[in-house]
Amino acid sequence: MTDEEYLKLIPKRMCEDEINDGIVTVLYIKKPSFIEKIFFRNLINKPHKIDLDEIGSFIWGEINASKSIDEIVSLAKEHFGEKIEPSENRVVQFMKQMHSAKLIMLFEKQVNDK
Repeated sequence: MTDEEYLKLIPKRMCEDEINDGIVTVLYIKKPSFIEKIFFRNLINKPHKIDLDEIGSFIWGEINASKSIDEIVSLAKEHFGEKIEPSENRVVQFMKQMHSAKLIMLFEKQVNDK
């Protein structure tokens, strides 16, 4: 899938988060491996944490299952200006990483025929 195709998708968060001083920490439960199930049972349901930076925190806050990635890029450009350039590439890469880690889902925009 090309970056242009990603821009049309709509992201939706699939895990919890904590916000402290405007910085987001994403909390998720990792699927345990066979070895972890046997030897580390007490850690299986403990949430793992990912601390996002200022830009990642802003982008995470805009993920709401209604805005496309292209709309989020525009909001990020408006908020950060030159600091986020190249904005499309950075936002798409962030979304790809979050999606591959199963922290977000990506959907195509539904068109109503009414």
